[in-house]
Amino acid sequence: MEHPIARFSFAARVLGLCLVLGFPFTAQAEETATPAAKHGLQKFGSTWVFQEELAQKQQLDQLEELIKRTIPLRRQIDLAVSDNAIRWQRQKATAALLEQVASEMRRGAVGTDEEKKVQSQIDRLKRASKELQGGIAPDEFGGQPHIRAMLETLTLAHQQASIVVAQLSVRMETIEQDYDNLPKSVRDWFDQHPGENIGPLLRREQIEQTIRRAHASIDLDSIPVFLVGPQKRLGVVLDDQYPTIVTLVSKDKRLIITSNMAYSIGLRELGKPEPISLPGGKATKARRGELPQVRLGSAALQNVSVYVLEPSDEYLGGFIGLNLFQAWAPRFADSGVSLNLDPTSQVSTASR
Repeated sequence: MEHPIARFSFAARVLGLCLVLGFPFTAQAEETATPAAKHGLQKFGSTWVFQEELAQKQQLDQLEELIKRTIPLRRQIDLAVSDNAIRWQRQKATAALLEQVASEMRRGAVGTDEEKKVQSQIDRLKRASKELQGGIAPDEFGGQPHIRAMLETLTLAHQQASIVVAQLSVRMETIEQDYDNLPKSVRDWFDQHPGENIGPLLRREQIEQTIRRAHASIDLDSIPVFLVGPQKRLGVVLDDQYPTIVTLVSKDKRLIITSNMAYSIGLRELGKPEPISLPGGKATKARRGELPQVRLGSAALQNVSVYVLEPSDEYLGGFIGLNLFQAWAPRFADSGVSLNLDPTSQVSTASR
């Protein structure tokens, strides 16, 4: 038979354990019952903040990391572009000089048995000069394997940064409004409890400074452009959630996307299939819809008419017409590896 003292000792231990474990739950219950918690604030360290601010801090850290990674990459690309520009100019100057010499040599050999031999020598001289200088025409430079690889990496960072910057700007306004809407009773509670601190977690100046650094370091107004064969490719963001690569078409104002792109952004309301001629002349069918937003760097198009290709045409990829962004006066850089936008206009409504 169990001794009464043993039963009491066991009960005391259980009660003590419950009391010890109960303290955190009691404290947590007290925090939940505060006016601050009732209006959406939560404890972060020693400060009460909104849940949205924690996501904002994560995005700001992400943007800082993107800036850190992108600066050396952009420097590499700039150095390669600068080196190629010097080589290309030398190559063009040498080619012009060779052409002058060749013209004289041809004149002296016209109508003689030496004519073919002279032309062969001229061709060899031109090839040797080209190999020696190693310059590449700017409109072909973005297709070189090592340059294209760097531009593809830069494109991804560019897209990520443009999404984060846009979301940070929206969150900043939302959070400020949340603080403005807090009732007086919450402010009074903090005045009555000097040990409790209220946010915001991040100052507006701190966020805006990081966004300015991103614009300067990543250069959101200069869109990386690379080549796949003869096609110019660049990165866009569909509806501020889906980064993708599309083919840029200079003399066009349409946005054409694949069925997979449309599915990924939840675009379901589409018209019936209708005939469409793709850039390059291929005839196919597509369905019309409307996309809430398309972002290209810092430029944002709202309510954009879009053609969605049939699933059988998925392999064709997407296309975007340069004329869609005419409000930003787009201009190809002399280097051939970027498309520059005028930053004075930030939002536009696409013509339908």
